[in-house]
Amino acid sequence: MNRKLYSICLFVVFMMALSAAAALGEDLFPAPGVNGATGIIRMPSADVLPYRNFNLGVDVGKNTITDDPVVYYKMNVGTFQGLELGIVGGTTNGEGTPREGVFINMKYSLTAGNHDNPLLLAIGVENLSSYTQTDVYMVATRYFGDGPKLHFGFMGDFPGEKFRPLGMAGIEIPFWERFLIMVDTLAGETIFQFDAGLRYYLSSTFVVNILGLNLTYDEADPKEFKDPKSILIGFAWTNPF
Repeated sequence: MNRKLYSICLFVVFMMALSAAAALGEDLFPAPGVNGATGIIRMPSADVLPYRNFNLGVDVGKNTITDDPVVYYKMNVGTFQGLELGIVGGTTNGEGTPREGVFINMKYSLTAGNHDNPLLLAIGVENLSSYTQTDVYMVATRYFGDGPKLHFGFMGDFPGEKFRPLGMAGIEIPFWERFLIMVDTLAGETIFQFDAGLRYYLSSTFVVNILGLNLTYDEADPKEFKDPKSILIGFAWTNPF
């Protein structure tokens, strides 16, 4: 087994032991997606970290097209009310080489969401300090009691210095205590990306993710994509200290 993956597995087992006595009635903190911002898999959601909270996360795996390693690491902070700031980095091009650097993410909530079953709305930017990977988005999240959460919105990025509009949609479906099934998609005129994953809350603040990025990519008919076809395992921890 890959040494990094082995270390992650040991850490997860350790955290499961620490979290065994966690109360099941606690509110669950929002967790980051692959690209850093609070969200599902690849798609950001309208949830933001509460004020004065922060999280850390790592996802490791491989690009199944080239069989090269893929790593994402991220951190977010709830600064002021409704404002989430974060950074993301890694070796995400599937060739084992770093991206341009460590990038900045920013998300601002436009709704309070203090009532039951809220409809949340947020705007944000990913990879703000990047020359080629910056994107902007507006997203809504609809709660349905203690059941699913529906996410939908718009994203625009700038490949080749041209503006590319994308629609995005996703859903989280809870089952069996703290497990969540997650699905999201990004689609536009020249791109379609479908992602799926499983998230487990070991406690209200610690999650383990098993994720598949760009699962519908066809090597026989290659098209544009936001992320290479990848399988990842990772964790995120809110307020670890």
